Amino acid sequence: MGYKVLAINPGSTSTKVALYDEERPLLDLTLRHTTEELTRFTDIIDQLDWRRGLILSALREKSFDIKELSAVIGRGGLIRPIPAGVYEVNSRMRYDLRNAQMKHACNLGGLLAAQIAHMAGVKAYIADPPVVDEMDDVARITGMPMCPRKSVFHALNQKATARLHCERTGLVYEESNLIVAHMGGGISVGAHRQGK
Repeated sequence: MGYKVLAINPGSTSTKVALYDEERPLLDLTLRHTTEELTRFTDIIDQLDWRRGLILSALREKSFDIKELSAVIGRGGLIRPIPAGVYEVNSRMRYDLRNAQMKHACNLGGLLAAQIAHMAGVKAYIADPPVVDEMDDVARITGMPMCPRKSVFHALNQKATARLHCERTGLVYEESNLIVAHMGGGISVGAHRQGK
């Protein structure tokens, strides 16, 4: 049995779930949520138990036992600014995700990962959350000294795309300067200088 990882990506209208054995994908599901389902909840955080139930039910339908998991990773949320990387979900992070100043479904990622990881007896992680802050000082300039630019972007997607591009073209991400665009439900464009 290989190292099995469950990846959870909660979005505004769906929850994406993927299961990997090492780097080999075993399962890739998109659990879509209707407007009627979502409007039952006053706040996004109130969707936590419901989404967890949907994930567990989907895994059971595919005959997967979560006790086989080695780790669970969730989409990072709008916590305090941090450098890029993989972080273990701990009690402080869970508090920050539940009480985030900005409300978004991504805040559920680490919480869902932590709950399912606890049930499976493994650790939970997030990677490259949207608040990754590795900006140069000049990038913070907005023209209004009282309003510096803050770093909030699709860090996970941009960094993964940049790494994949570098891998495919024989470049080293940490030695490359790239312009990377995320064009999904939201759009962000970032200038990446030597991996940051």
